[in-house]
Amino acid sequence: MILRTMLVAAAAAFLVLLGLTLLTDGTAGMNAVTAATWGRVLLADFYLGVLCFAAVIWAVERALFITLAWTVALALLGFPVAVVWLLLRGLPVIGSSAAADVAKH
Repeated sequence: MILRTMLVAAAAAFLVLLGLTLLTDGTAGMNAVTAATWGRVLLADFYLGVLCFAAVIWAVERALFITLAWTVALALLGFPVAVVWLLLRGLPVIGSSAAADVAKH
């Protein structure tokens, strides 16, 4: 329960920060990010993480539309979407799968 609360709080804080940034600066600041070498490295790191997490979503979800929706949301909004997916779908499915594997042995 504590982990869930921490994940939700962190995701909500990020989304508030993202919203405030979009309201005050729009997307103009991205020019400075992409102009800097470290900015490009951070963007590459972010999208590598998105790609890896999207692979987990594709492995777990069965419905194509749902899988695509989660993947697009993840690419656009980042890891707060991953937190929501983990809480709603990932942890229950992975947890029950892991429990079944333990029961087999």
